[in-house]
Amino acid sequence: MSDYQKILIDPLSGSQGHLLLQRLRPGLDLKYEQLTIHTESNLSLLFTPGIRLVFALHGLTRIRIGRQEITFNSHDRCNGALFPVLESALGFKHFRLEKNKSELMILLSNDWLSTSLSDDEYSALRPLLQNHLHPSRFVITPLIRQLLQRICHEHYPRLGKLQQESLCLSLVHEALQQILPLRTFSANEHLQQLAERIDLLLTADTATDLTIAQIASQCHSNPGSVQRIFKQRHGISLGAYRRRMQLDIAHKALAEGATVIQAAQVAGYSHLQSFSDAFRREFGYLPRTVKGSRKRAAVTADKPLNTNGSHLRK
Repeated sequence: MSDYQKILIDPLSGSQGHLLLQRLRPGLDLKYEQLTIHTESNLSLLFTPGIRLVFALHGLTRIRIGRQEITFNSHDRCNGALFPVLESALGFKHFRLEKNKSELMILLSNDWLSTSLSDDEYSALRPLLQNHLHPSRFVITPLIRQLLQRICHEHYPRLGKLQQESLCLSLVHEALQQILPLRTFSANEHLQQLAERIDLLLTADTATDLTIAQIASQCHSNPGSVQRIFKQRHGISLGAYRRRMQLDIAHKALAEGATVIQAAQVAGYSHLQSFSDAFRREFGYLPRTVKGSRKRAAVTADKPLNTNGSHLRK
C-alpha cells in the first residue's frame, strides 16, 4: 500500500471527534482516535494479522473476538499493551458512553519487527509475539507519555513525515524496552540508551520546563550521571545547553516584538541585568540591539519608494 494519511471527522455514528490513520512506512502504521461517545454501540471489525502496540490514554476499550474479551483501560496501572493477532479474526469493538475516549495504536508487521530488532531482542520477544490474542501489558513510563503527548498533539498531522516517523519509532523503541524480558546490558549499551533518552527529552516542547533532576528521574538515573553523559556526548554542559535554549527563545521573542522585560521572563530570568549579561555573552550584543534593529527595519519598510525602488530620504 502506498503512503497515506487520513483524518476522519466524527468517524462513528453517535460520536464526535476525529480518527487519524497514517502509514509511516511499509509495516508501520498509526491509528489515533479521540472521541466523545454519545451513543453506546458495537462496531464490527476484521482484525488482520499484525503486532499491535496499544496505548489507552483516556477511557476504556473493550474488544470481543469469539468468546474472548480483551480490555484496555487508561485507569489500569499497565495501560499499554503489545497485542499480537496471528491470523484474521472477526470481532467487534464496544463503545460505551464516554465524554473523553482516546487511544493510540501502532500496527507493526512481523517482518518489519524482525528486521528492525537485533537477533537477541527478537528471539527474546518471539514467545510473546506468538501468543495469539493475548496482550502483554506494560506501564506507560514518563518518557513514553511525553512521546504520546507529542504524537497526539493537534499539530502532529502537519509535521514533516520524517518528524512523524522519528517520533513513532522512538515510541516503539521505548515501549518494547518495557516489554522485552530482562537481559544484561553492557556498560556501553546502557550509556548509549541513557544518552538517547536525555537527547529525546531535550527535544520535547516542554524541555525548558524540566529541571535537571526531573530529566534524571525520567531517565531512571541521577543528575550527576546525566550531566556527565551529556557533556561527553556533546562537548557542552547540560546547564550551558539549557541556558542557550532559553536565550534562543528570548532572542526569537525580541525579534517578534517582545519587550526586554518580557524576553527575560520567557527565558526564565528574574533579574534583568543577569539576563542582559547572559544574552551578550551568548550573542555578542545586548537585547536592546535586537529591539533597535527591529524598529529600524520597520521604519525603513514604511518609507515611500522612488520609481527606481530606492527609499526616499525625509
